[in-house]
Amino acid sequence: KMTALFLSVFNHNNKLNNMSSLALTYVMNLLSRREYSEFELRCKMQEKAFSEEDIDQTIAHCQQKNWQSDQRFTESYLNSRSQRGYGINRIKQELRQLKGIESATIEAVVRECDIDWSALALNVLRKKFPDYKEKQPPKMRQKIWQYMLSHGFNQEDFADYVGSDPSEFD
Repeated sequence: KMTALFLSVFNHNNKLNNMSSLALTYVMNLLSRREYSEFELRCKMQEKAFSEEDIDQTIAHCQQKNWQSDQRFTESYLNSRSQRGYGINRIKQELRQLKGIESATIEAVVRECDIDWSALALNVLRKKFPDYKEKQPPKMRQKIWQYMLSHGFNQEDFADYVGSDPSEFD
């Protein structure tokens, strides 16, 4: 993958006379390792003191060649974070606030994903709170609820498993 990308970059170098080949090489090096959002690439390039013109041209070129895609990044990030035990609300928040992904892109990817959030919530409960099914004192139920909500799960994804009334904690 990386070799093909670099060959393509150098073959098209004559067409890119306005764009810094150093900027393109830097971005290609980043993208050869993992997916990046446009926002992340911009931040990394700004840290390296590339000009705004180089940043805009390089990112536009990478998007045109489909080397960088916020949709593909969002899909990858959603799968990665859900496998680590985070719920949809937390992942959406991270994508918006930390990765600079537009809400429309996030919603489109979420609609297409086939993640069973209730099953994921149950797996997280089993791992973190092995005795979640047993009758819990109010403080422990509150701790479970706080943990699950802070990890981005909706109440309906785990409430039936814990067996407590969410209004107890208001």
